[in-house]
Amino acid sequence: MGLVLDLLRHGLSSPAGSGGDRLRELSEQGVEDLRALAERLAAERWAPARILSSPYRRALQTAMLVAKGAAAAAAVEPLPELEPEREPEGVLEALAGLDVREGHVLLVGHQPLLGLLVGHLTGTERGLAAGTLVRVECAGGAARNAGRVTRVFAPGDSG
Repeated sequence: MGLVLDLLRHGLSSPAGSGGDRLRELSEQGVEDLRALAERLAAERWAPARILSSPYRRALQTAMLVAKGAAAAAAVEPLPELEPEREPEGVLEALAGLDVREGHVLLVGHQPLLGLLVGHLTGTERGLAAGTLVRVECAGGAARNAGRVTRVFAPGDSG
């Protein structure tokens, strides 16, 4: 069957407050963009088997908002390897440790990690704007240069 990874950068967020970067929340625009994304995904009957998210507040909010809005049944699971400044190899090792080898998985995280992960999987690095989802299909599982980008949903896209 292969592995389908939906890589979603957290939505636009508010500036860091006294709690620092880890506790930043989504902005109103970020919430609005993610609700629109969730509607598009719901129309496609989007149903990832797993939803893994950086434990940073804005990423968890993003994962929960999209999952709920798209009526995805999977629970949101925090994954520290999706925190900012982590490495793609660490994400792939964590997925293997969770026995994620095939199926459909949503990963919610940050730049530069997600762009580096796309590059690791496809051979072509790409930046992800806030609220952008990039689908990478890996026929033989998650490995270097084993995938290809098949969809991109960016805020403001009409479909």
